[in-house]
Amino acid sequence: MAEPLPPEEFALLLARAGIALPPEEVESLRQAHAKLAQMLALLRDPPPALAAEPAFAFAAGERA
Repeated sequence: MAEPLPPEEFALLLARAGIALPPEEVESLRQAHAKLAQMLALLRDPPPALAAEPAFAFAAGERA
C-alpha cells in the first residue's frame, strides 16, 4: 500500500487549496489520499486505443 503523505506536507496541500477541516477529517482524508494515489498508479499508461472500446466496434443494424 502507498504510504500517506507526512501530516505537514498534507496540511500544506490543504492550505494551498484553501480547505479548512477538523483534525479528524484531515487525518481521514490523508489516509484516503494514499489509497487514491495507489489506484491512479494502476491506470493504464498509455490508454488503450479507441478501436479497442466495445462501443466503437458495435454497429447497430448490421447482421453478422
